[in-house]
Amino acid sequence: MTRRRDPYSWTVVRLPERDLAELVLELAAPLLDRLGSAPASDDARAAVALAVTFWNASVLASKRWTYPRVKELKDLRKRLRGRQASRDDAATFDLLTERRREHWLDPRLVGSWTYDADDNGVRRLVCTMALPDGVEAEIPPPIEQRVAIAGRFLDEVQISKGGNTALGFPVERHRGVVGDDGTATVYTMMPSALQLFAEGRLPPVGGDPVEVVIGGRELGPLVLTEVRCGGEDYRHDLAVLVFRRAKVEASR
Repeated sequence: MTRRRDPYSWTVVRLPERDLAELVLELAAPLLDRLGSAPASDDARAAVALAVTFWNASVLASKRWTYPRVKELKDLRKRLRGRQASRDDAATFDLLTERRREHWLDPRLVGSWTYDADDNGVRRLVCTMALPDGVEAEIPPPIEQRVAIAGRFLDEVQISKGGNTALGFPVERHRGVVGDDGTATVYTMMPSALQLFAEGRLPPVGGDPVEVVIGGRELGPLVLTEVRCGGEDYRHDLAVLVFRRAKVEASR
């Protein structure tokens, strides 16, 4: 029985910074090289089309998704590595597989695309970006709303729930207050605090100082001096972390 995606569930992903067209053209480079220095336009487009097809099929079949869509990649594998395929076809599939491996986390699909010569006669790949069904791009909250400890924004902390699922809390569930004496009090969800501790980013009380940033304000190295349990209605799901200046701690 085919599993269907829950229409009310979404996977939020951070998009890579490198240009998608650049990556796809890099994937297609060996195929274009085989055509020589001045290939016919149709042959060049066919090579790029194969790279685009492979890229998109690999994204859809990624194990990042709870319900990967593998049909496209299976069809391509059958075409290039099936009984009717030539040795060159099989080698091409293996080559594309190897070259795509380092970008396996890239969630972007190639939408519409063109591969034509520019004003200088140089062929360039221009494409639009799309995302698989159920996937949306992460839009970072304004820095004024964010809190970071040891270089990690609290709204980006993910706690594994097993399999491909993780628990995280939005920016509204974390806040920080800076006192007149420089003391920083951070209110965060208890699972987020535990995850930071497990990663070694949140030190024990009285441990090494860490960088704390509240609302874009860099407070410098601070020492964790107190941990309290907060929350309402007896839930006790809020961690209250109190940081003070490192030099104050050192003088005690």
